[in-house]
Amino acid sequence: MIEFLKDWCLNIVTLVILIVLLEMLLPSGRMKKMINLVSGIILVIALINPVLGLFQKGINLEEYQISSSNFIDKREIMVRSQAMKEEQTRQITNVYTNKIISQLEGLVTDIEGVLEVKADVIINDDYTDESFGEVRKVYLELKLGEAEEKTKSITPVKGIDKVIVGKEKRQESEEEYEVEIDKELKQQIESKIENVLSIQKENIVMSIRM
Repeated sequence: MIEFLKDWCLNIVTLVILIVLLEMLLPSGRMKKMINLVSGIILVIALINPVLGLFQKGINLEEYQISSSNFIDKREIMVRSQAMKEEQTRQITNVYTNKIISQLEGLVTDIEGVLEVKADVIINDDYTDESFGEVRKVYLELKLGEAEEKTKSITPVKGIDKVIVGKEKRQESEEEYEVEIDKELKQQIESKIENVLSIQKENIVMSIRM
């Protein structure tokens, strides 16, 4: 009986240490909450499973010790597999995202009038979702070629009045300028990206780097 209790306690302590280590290693998020819930359930089952077995059958304690140990080992493998799956998914997602960014930069740079481009994307990284990996937003920072300055247009924005407190009120109109992309060039870029990524043009954000 003492040997049984000793092994039982050892298994419980091992499981608790494993759960604590996993909580420290896992990044915060929905997956961590789910694993915490599963780990808690496993711990409760590991605590009561041998006792319930004794009351129900009252047979060899050694058999229950082995059964309990195997039960914990199986749950340990499940938890570790889930953690590894999440880490592998994160790595694959990063590679996939970088590949899309590289493809976008090459695609847009090939368009006449675009000298350089810096791209970024937002994708659906929830691997439990059917649309996992779908590109939801594209950001492009463009630098236009010097020979294609006509593709840029400058639109004045209404002046902003300044009020100085403590002195005579005076107003100063400041004219700001916003650089916009030529409509034809913008449509050309949007069309290419829509065809490649099947994304709506409303989710393609472009800006010009001076």
